Amino acid sequence: MTPLTGIKAALPFIAIGAALLLSVWAFFRSEHYRAESDLNYSQNYEIQWRTTQIREHLARIHGDLKLSAATGQLASDLSRQTFLLDANVGQLLKLDYAPKFLRDRDMQLLNELHTIAQTHLDPLVKGSTNFGAALKVMPGLEQRMFEVSGTAVAHAEALNAASHIGAAASRNRFLFAAALTLAAACYTVLHLRNAFARRRDQQLSSFSTLFAHMTRSRVTALRFFLDYQSEETVRYPEMLAAAREAVKQLDTITTGLNTVAYADAEVRRKRLSETLEDLKASRHTALELRIAHDAGAASLPAAQMWLVLDEILQNAEAALGENPDGLVKIVARIADRPIKRQRRLLLDIIDNGPGMPPDVLARAKMPFFSTKAGRHTGLGLAGCAQMVSALRGTLTIASRPGHGTAVQISLPI
Repeated sequence: MTPLTGIKAALPFIAIGAALLLSVWAFFRSEHYRAESDLNYSQNYEIQWRTTQIREHLARIHGDLKLSAATGQLASDLSRQTFLLDANVGQLLKLDYAPKFLRDRDMQLLNELHTIAQTHLDPLVKGSTNFGAALKVMPGLEQRMFEVSGTAVAHAEALNAASHIGAAASRNRFLFAAALTLAAACYTVLHLRNAFARRRDQQLSSFSTLFAHMTRSRVTALRFFLDYQSEETVRYPEMLAAAREAVKQLDTITTGLNTVAYADAEVRRKRLSETLEDLKASRHTALELRIAHDAGAASLPAAQMWLVLDEILQNAEAALGENPDGLVKIVARIADRPIKRQRRLLLDIIDNGPGMPPDVLARAKMPFFSTKAGRHTGLGLAGCAQMVSALRGTLTIASRPGHGTAVQISLPI
């Protein structure tokens, strides 16, 4: 096997391996984006919750300051709200992922808010009564916090949208990789199936060539010897005719095996209807043809079909014997297989003979098996099955004692 052949043989497996790696990579990327999206949701929730809390505390502090300024005394809830404001602002500034959702300006505004709150609000808690100065800074604090929370929401939406886009893209890559893996697997199965079929055909061709080569010269020598014999000189003249007929049949089988060996090189084709008419004209038994128009128009290798059908018809005629009501029917039709996108020719050869018992039917396609003594060599149906297989078809036999025999040939067209 050449290096190029080895590469071609390994190519399907390389393709399916690459597709599987792509699928695994796409799957992990998808999981990464999903985890990142979940993290963004969690962090975004923390930022937005704290900014909302700060705005709420500022609103309550503003109301408490107005009450305190009117009464001249510190409102009861002002101390708690100031403490919670300081705590939330401090926690927000300490979050290491805050800059991912907030701009530099927003971080600066938060720092300013924290400083102003410590300067104007914390002294009130410690006993100062300068409520007017604190009231003046409150609108600025609320405006700063409104700007910060708006930025947090907008930036969070952008990040989440980016995560969703990344996750969707990763899922699409995973689906593509999975489809590619499936395609590569199907291609590998078809490749292996075709390779097996090619090896089988090569083995069949090699066997046919070897057998034909080994027998042709011997059959020719035997035919020459028998041609020089005469009925007057031989001891049993009736056996001379039988021997000559057997040699003729052996020569036909050898030719047929050569035909199997070179089936791919066969260029002479013929319409099925013409082949069947020729066969009908050469038979002495009643032959009924039921050929669909499209089946009769099918173009098939002439030599192989003649040899196969002639052998099957000989078997049918031998089974009918001298039965005056003996009849052989040939039915041909085209079968469509939409799933496989294939059309097949179905050819049935049916006789109304005595049929075969199960043990004979089981051995019918075994090489050299025969129920007929004398002139027939017994290679018939086995050779027919091999020839049909060489044409990428199948040959099946159905028979029951007392119900005749039906042989079906199925060929792709």
